[in-house]
Amino acid sequence: MRAQFGRKLKVYLDTAYERGTSDFYEQNVRPALLSSSYLLVVATPAAIRRSDEVASWIAREISDFTAGPNGQNVIAVRGAGEFNDPLPGDLATRFPNIEIVDLRGASRFWYLYPARIARLTSEKLKLVAPLLDVPFEEMPKLRQEEERRQQSLMGSITGAVLAVLVAVSGLSIFALQSRNQAIRSLQDSMFATGSMVILSTGLTSSGGSANERIRRILVNQGCDLIDNLSSGSGVEPAIDELVTCRLERALGRDQLGEQAEARALYDDAIAKASARYARVPRPDAAERLLQARQAYAEYFVRQKDNDAAEAQYKKLHEEAQAFAAANQTRSEYARAEGEALGSLGDLYVARGDRIYAGTSYDQAAVAVHRKIGLAGTDATLDDIEWMARLYRLAGEQHRLSGDFDGALVRYNQALEARSLVAADHSAPAVDQEAAITNALIFSVEQTRNDPAAAQKASAAALAAIGRVLGDQTAVASLKQKAMALQNWIEMQQKDH
Repeated sequence: MRAQFGRKLKVYLDTAYERGTSDFYEQNVRPALLSSSYLLVVATPAAIRRSDEVASWIAREISDFTAGPNGQNVIAVRGAGEFNDPLPGDLATRFPNIEIVDLRGASRFWYLYPARIARLTSEKLKLVAPLLDVPFEEMPKLRQEEERRQQSLMGSITGAVLAVLVAVSGLSIFALQSRNQAIRSLQDSMFATGSMVILSTGLTSSGGSANERIRRILVNQGCDLIDNLSSGSGVEPAIDELVTCRLERALGRDQLGEQAEARALYDDAIAKASARYARVPRPDAAERLLQARQAYAEYFVRQKDNDAAEAQYKKLHEEAQAFAAANQTRSEYARAEGEALGSLGDLYVARGDRIYAGTSYDQAAVAVHRKIGLAGTDATLDDIEWMARLYRLAGEQHRLSGDFDGALVRYNQALEARSLVAADHSAPAVDQEAAITNALIFSVEQTRNDPAAAQKASAAALAAIGRVLGDQTAVASLKQKAMALQNWIEMQQKDH
């Protein structure tokens, strides 16, 4: 196609909007119009709302071109606004049956949405074909070329997964031959597609923006397929992929700056999970509701809307408490409580409310301790370090408020977390947290003028730092922090 229609288009773009004299129009715009094969009129609300002078200019351009040798070659392009909004000038009167090329949504990041790619590509070909004089019989070939070009962007990884999607779709269509077999196959297809969506969300973007784009395309296409499979079939998608798809789409809308659409998707994810749990009170629906609620709260944190974030974290805490009361054996609910209360503590610190912050960190630490107890042998070192950090943060609020006794109580609770780690296990992050906490105790005891207690705390801090520095599993960044803390303690000891 490039060999046959590869000529480069010469385009005159009228963006000057000169207002001086008619000489500019007669000497520049009008000759360009009369020598052009086509006139493209981009219809936007701004083009309609312009001043009378500019509006007359647009109408004049349309009038002069239509009076020229190629007057019937006018193409209307909808660039923004509603599709049926008025057209500039008297286009609607001159060409009552004019076809409008819809290029709305062709923003910088439109390629992140597969559905948008398909629509805009189709509309773009409507525009390109007449400009390059592509005959009607060549249009299928042109579309095939464009489809191949789009597919090449996705690479071999995308192609492999798309093959899975095609296979799933093929199985679903084949299963429609009999009612019972169709239902079973449809359920299997939705499960396979849903699994692919869940797995795709876990793909890393370490390869850069290209890998992240591929990941998002895979997730969105999988979600689109799930929507198509469930539409009119009477078969509901599993709540996992139902919520995951909405959260992924909400994140994409957020990145595109479409905040109203993002909030609507977060609200829908919460509503879908809540309705599913109300109908079938299973743990998967409860966990997805908590996931959606936390994602919505994190969205408001990114938007720097702390009041809305606080409201969502409070709802997350209430829902997690209610689920825990109904099923006291699941550690996921305790984790959600810890996340909500810890994040509330951060918000209270940001607004300077130390009392509420300290209380929230205390309650969060208790929730995480309960999670560790419920997990049993499956409890992770991250959970233990998390609990210690929360107690330490609670102690900090008391220390900064002048309540040294309250601070020491929390600091000692933070240190007790180390006892949850088996003696023969390496735990550099927990040791680092113990070192920080002991350093804070050292600072408090110095302030209270208790040199013996201060010396004991500094020795404990240095011992914990020694364990971090001698641990082969500790990452370099953690060791650097340990060294910096060690230097600080040694300087404090010299000063006193």
